[in-house]
Amino acid sequence: MSRIAFGIAAAAAIAVAGCAEKKTEPAAGWETLPPDAGVRMYAYAADLAKISPRDAGTPGAGAASRFLAQEIRRIGVKPEADCWTEGTPTGRKTFCNVYATLPGTSGRLVVLGSHYDTKPGIPGFQGANDGASSSAVLLGLLHHLAAAPVRPRDTILFAFFDGEEAAGAAYRDNDGLHGSKRLAATLAERAGGDRPVAAIVADMVGDRDLALDIPRNVTPWLAQTALKASLARRGETPPTSIAATFILDDHVPFLDAGVSAIDLIDFEYGSAPGRHDYWHTPLDTLDKISAESLHRTGALLLAMLDRIDRDEEEVPEGLRAP
Repeated sequence: MSRIAFGIAAAAAIAVAGCAEKKTEPAAGWETLPPDAGVRMYAYAADLAKISPRDAGTPGAGAASRFLAQEIRRIGVKPEADCWTEGTPTGRKTFCNVYATLPGTSGRLVVLGSHYDTKPGIPGFQGANDGASSSAVLLGLLHHLAAAPVRPRDTILFAFFDGEEAAGAAYRDNDGLHGSKRLAATLAERAGGDRPVAAIVADMVGDRDLALDIPRNVTPWLAQTALKASLARRGETPPTSIAATFILDDHVPFLDAGVSAIDLIDFEYGSAPGRHDYWHTPLDTLDKISAESLHRTGALLLAMLDRIDRDEEEVPEGLRAP
């Protein structure tokens, strides 16, 4: 991901005023994450962090994609792999997205996305937070929802992206966000099937001192959904607020494709505020993340899915379930 400074005058574009929660009875079952889910997520993160480096086009990336497919299959869901080759500044590379789908009945599709690759060129880089943490949360949520006696009405597509990280210092058209661009283009071209209602991307969500940011460049109704979900489940979810920056991350290709999208990210990742000295360094290790933070992130994502699934007031009319 990359941060771009943004003028404060544009803050009103997605400011959320008076986030008072409506008094509604939550549905029973899937929308509550069990207490042990965070421990399971941490175990997934530990297994994925052992596969390093896992930057796109390397044997490690192949091993990571097979690990994801194996765990999805163990959960009882059929994994899907979408592998392709394209040019990059360092030559042609093979990328592989891994998907798992929980079908619904509403005729709508919600994407939960995470990248699993690591930034290339960093010796000893585990990417425990940057790549493994969000992928672990998605696996934990898939495990939970697949076993639930009642599932969301919306179809949920769990998308594990390859090639999010750029080989160079900054993203370029042919360097970075490869996996999310691939899925966004596929959704934009599809005829029939569930209508894409939202893409919710998580990245760097395991920090022991977790506080999630919502970038300025997201779909406003999804920003409201995240803030209201966080307020409604205060204490179960991490502190969540609107950031003062644009962030270039895996949600942007969905925005470009006309799909409502949001990024949930904790970019404050280091030994002291503002240092960011764990980010893209060998210090991004398992001791910097926690099962509690993973659980809290999972609880927020579930709360967002619940609000969307129940057609709360922020879902645009054209995207409401029939």
